[in-house]
Parts: sequence; structure tokens; C-alpha cells
Amino acid sequence: MEITCPRCESTFSVDPKALHNHHYQVKCSVCQQIFQVDMDSETSTAGLHLGQRLGRYLLLLIIFLLILALIGQILWSTGVYSYAANSAPIRQAMIRGANALGTTISWPGPNKEMRIVDSHVTPLGNQRAEITGKMENMAGHVQAYPVIQVTLSNVYGAPIAHLQFKAKDYLEQPEAISSGFLSRQPVPFTLKSPQLLAAAGYQVTLLSQP
Repeated sequence: MEITCPRCESTFSVDPKALHNHHYQVKCSVCQQIFQVDMDSETSTAGLHLGQRLGRYLLLLIIFLLILALIGQILWSTGVYSYAANSAPIRQAMIRGANALGTTISWPGPNKEMRIVDSHVTPLGNQRAEITGKMENMAGHVQAYPVIQVTLSNVYGAPIAHLQFKAKDYLEQPEAISSGFLSRQPVPFTLKSPQLLAAAGYQVTLLSQP
């Protein structure tokens, strides 16, 4: 336990058993004052000191958590986390954390650093068509999947229809949306729709966002 000298207010750590053996009478090693230790008072003072220390620790913990929250907000608003997500273990840890919170990761973009690798049109029956191909994220970070726009044109090159397909419409495994559009890994897509008619011309475009 700790005791405090009433004259110079120096604080010392002592053994309660030793205090008892000396009938609670001690001599200050700083000012040489001999005084009687009031156990009730010292116990109350020790509790006060403990409460003050716990209060300081709690304040430091709150400050630490606020700093972490600020850093997290900065990383989230700037999209820096999407660069770290290039590492599969980090990305999986992020996804598991989001799943545990019952939410999904809001991947940034998509921006203009993506391209159609190849696409093929297959005529179907009833004047319908199907488009298959691959697209690639050329950026150095994970992005959100883009919207694919298909423009149908007539024999004169004039557009006759604009169709848009979201990721859940064209991915073979829609659950991959939560993992994001990975960098430098071509992703296959398939476009089907009753509105996707057999036409003279097709233009497949990836729509970018800020």
C-alpha cells in the first residue's frame, strides 16, 4: 500500500504487515518526520489515487479510439483501403469484418481505368442475341463493378436502343460483387435480356463514375 508523509507529502510504498508489526508508526526518509499511519485515511486516499489513475487510463483509451476512428475515416474517404485490398488476406479479412457487421464494403469507383478485353455476339432464336466477353480493371486498386451499356444500331449505324446491365445481371457468380472488381484479373461476363435483339451493330461500353 502507499502512505503519505503529513509534513512533506512524500509518498511511499510500504508492506501492510510491516506497518502492523511497527504499530502503524513510521519515519519519513525524506524529512525524518515520525507519524502514525491512519489506515482508514490511507485506504481512502489509495482508492482516490486508483480512481484518478483509472480515469487517466480511460481518457487515454478514448483519445486512442478517437484517433483510430479519424484515421479510419480518412482511409475510407480517400479510398486508400481499396489499395490494401489488393492483398487477398487483407481483402478477405475486410470482407469477413463487413459480414460480421451485417454490411458490405463500398468499393470506390468504378473509374475510367478499365476496359473490355474481348466480346462476342451470339445470335439466338426469336430475334434475340447474347453477348459474352471479358473485362479488366487496369487500376492498381480494387474497384466497384461497372455498369455495362450496350448500344444497338441499325444498318446505317444509327442507335436504336441503349441497354444497361448491372453486375448482378452479367456476372457468372453475383456473390463476387462483395469482393470487388480486382485489379489486373480479367472477369468474364454474359449479357442476356429480352431487349437484347439481333441487330446490325453492337457497341459494348463500361460506364465509369466519379
